[in-house]
Amino acid sequence: MRFDRIVFVDSDNTCLSMIAESVFISRYEGEPLYVASRGIVVLFEEPCNPKAEAVLVRHGMEMVRTTSLEIRNGDITDNTIVVTLNERDRARFCARFPYAAAYTLATLADEERDVTDPYGGSEDAYEQCFEDIDRMIGKAIPKIRQMLSPNDDIDSSQLFEQEIMEDRNDDSFRM
Repeated sequence: MRFDRIVFVDSDNTCLSMIAESVFISRYEGEPLYVASRGIVVLFEEPCNPKAEAVLVRHGMEMVRTTSLEIRNGDITDNTIVVTLNERDRARFCARFPYAAAYTLATLADEERDVTDPYGGSEDAYEQCFEDIDRMIGKAIPKIRQMLSPNDDIDSSQLFEQEIMEDRNDDSFRM
């Protein structure tokens, strides 16, 4: 399958997914690609987190959008890769959109630890979050490029099935 869309998803689309969208856009070079960020539950539009915006500005980037948006069916096509910033949000997303190809950023970056949400933390916590996202996106881009290529070297359905099996074997996770 050939993907041409990537959507970064977190719980409310005010911090993590917005940072990931901005970092990905600044780092990705290649074929044209639709890039967006969304929240799983957005009851009303909220502004992006000011500390998240400030950390992006310190690194010469800016938020693509300044208010949150909820993920909708129209955001997900057969050609969409969904990337969450932690396993909890991936599981919540998959419960709502079981047909979508969804991965954690840590999985795509071959890292064991998810991105930590800095909500309510210091500016240093937001800086650490940015550094984690930046590093993981840098490591994930080659795998994402493979998923975007017409001659897909990665069987994305197999990777997705592996994540589902890991979820089923993890008794500590419950929704």
